[in-house]
Amino acid sequence: MNFKMPKDLKLAYQIELQKYKEFLAQNNDSMAWHHLERAHILGQYHPVSHTGVHFRMFVFGIRKLDGKEIYGQFVRMSFGWIGSLFNRIPVGNTGSASVPIFAPMPIPDDLKSLLWNADTEAKGLSGLKG
Repeated sequence: MNFKMPKDLKLAYQIELQKYKEFLAQNNDSMAWHHLERAHILGQYHPVSHTGVHFRMFVFGIRKLDGKEIYGQFVRMSFGWIGSLFNRIPVGNTGSASVPIFAPMPIPDDLKSLLWNADTEAKGLSGLKG
């Protein structure tokens, strides 16, 4: 079970959230969303950070009056933490309601060193190796 986020991963997650806030304050929604997706890629392995990023995506959907995103994030926020708790998540998934909820996706090159033990070979739900 994944309860405690390693320090380097936690720092990178917090940096992505800070960048999200900065771009949101500048009304640059596309870059704000980009950093929320990156925060999701990093945070989805741990229940609290995973739920937290989906909550932010949910609020973003409300702000944009995007019904698909609001509904999609409500579902993800409600159940995603369970997958994190048991290390069964779609590695690399950006968390957006515009992508399939269980689809693994490539990890961006600059995040690979932080997620060196992610099971990128799996075809379905996986998580961190060993």
